[in-house]
Amino acid sequence: MKAIAFLANGFETVEALAVIDILRRAGVDTQTVSVTDKVQVESAQKIQVMADKAFSEDVFTDADLLFLPGGPGHVEYEKNSVLIQQLQKACANGTYIAAICAAPSVLGRIGMLQGKRATCFPGYEQELKGAVIADKTERVVVDGNVITSRGMGTSIDLGLELVALLKGREEADRLSETTQYK
Repeated sequence: MKAIAFLANGFETVEALAVIDILRRAGVDTQTVSVTDKVQVESAQKIQVMADKAFSEDVFTDADLLFLPGGPGHVEYEKNSVLIQQLQKACANGTYIAAICAAPSVLGRIGMLQGKRATCFPGYEQELKGAVIADKTERVVVDGNVITSRGMGTSIDLGLELVALLKGREEADRLSETTQYK
């Protein structure tokens, strides 16, 4: 299994790194990719992170999951037209697409949420164009191959759900137990 986590300047630290950590603990080959031409990315909390690589079209090869963390940097995703085209293509081909916090709004604005149930950070619901907005109590929403989550406080929930989708519920439950999540 292969996952790609896209990092833009201004990404939410916990949303990105908690999900990446959980995926890697489950043995998912998880690569971090800067959506800029530099590998160094700065989080919204001014933490410098070195991505595994800078953005290029070849990063999409064989990915089972594409992940967009939220934070104020989520607007940077839409500035990368190749990223947007590849997300749309991957989604149409059945690749899992996950987004958390404000990042599901990107999926809404580019037409990937039509008729799908979705959630996001409170206040961004109007940006989920065409989506059926999930109940506010749902921390993670899976609709087909699109997975959305509410925000920083749901990062671990999202990571465990992604592990369940990629490696099975048993592995997600094992991680939940061994990390003392529940």
